[in-house]
Amino acid sequence: MSSTGYLQTMPLDPNHRMRRLCQGAVLALATCTAFVQAQTTLPTPASVRLQNPSAGYAPVQLLPDGVELGMGVDALRQALPGIAHVPRPQRLSGGLVGQWRLAPVVVAGLEGAQTFFFAGRELRRVEFVADASELADGGAAAYGELLQFGRGSYGPEAAANDPSGSYAAWTRGDLEVYAQRVPAPRPTVRWVVKRGEGKDASEL
Repeated sequence: MSSTGYLQTMPLDPNHRMRRLCQGAVLALATCTAFVQAQTTLPTPASVRLQNPSAGYAPVQLLPDGVELGMGVDALRQALPGIAHVPRPQRLSGGLVGQWRLAPVVVAGLEGAQTFFFAGRELRRVEFVADASELADGGAAAYGELLQFGRGSYGPEAAANDPSGSYAAWTRGDLEVYAQRVPAPRPTVRWVVKRGEGKDASEL
């Protein structure tokens, strides 16, 4: 087609061309808006997991990020700004005092509280306790996840199973880790990381 023929087929009305351009811009804007709305309203896999804390979406960790046994109170408070002082500290043998607590905390899909025990101004024990009474399995799946983590990190466990509950422990150097599930009177799951100083009856 010649340039002359091409020019003859073009619309001569500038207002008509402007209307066409505006219509195209409006259509493109509507399409982009619909796409953005779809992206923001559709649930992502992460949001779905957050709505179901019993699904075990939170990976098991030995200790919270930034926390190490042996650290002082100031370092702990810096690592965990949301930590709060316990009004009635729990006391264990060996001079351990549960002075600080963080809640809510999710471990193995269970929501509970984490208590930090000090002795001699050093963090010596971190204990997570969760009430599993509202779960159909009474925390069995969460306990199984803790077992998997312990076995993958430290190898076979020293275990005990009886009507009073299930217990699995690992020792590496002066570090002791244990998971516990108590079915009655209230199903409870416990995850403890501590400096090894022998086992007390009060812990079991």
